[in-house]
Amino acid sequence: MKEFMLFIKSEESPKVDLSPEQLQQHIEKVGNYIKRLTSEGRMKSAQPLEMEGKMLSYQNGKVVDGPYNETKEIISGYYHLLAKDLDEAIAIAKEDPRFKEGIWRVEVRPIKKVTGIN
Repeated sequence: MKEFMLFIKSEESPKVDLSPEQLQQHIEKVGNYIKRLTSEGRMKSAQPLEMEGKMLSYQNGKVVDGPYNETKEIISGYYHLLAKDLDEAIAIAKEDPRFKEGIWRVEVRPIKKVTGIN
């Protein structure tokens, strides 16, 4: 099995406009999806990310911390998956119940194994 990172993207915190009941339904749907994949041995980890953060870069001989790029889209969470290939990782991503909500995007990336890193 190969490892993949799925970066969940949104333009802001889409859950802000949900009622408490809708938020609970959202959490249950996504939670059940994650639990199923974990029990099947296809999900290594998954977590939402806080909305704030900093972008670090190296400029003119020093590390600079600045705002995120000039875009409204941010990475709001991730999944660390196991799949036989990119097509299977994409198929797993398409099962995410968030797609039915129409406000999320997912970037699917294979993890490159480099000897000596870990």
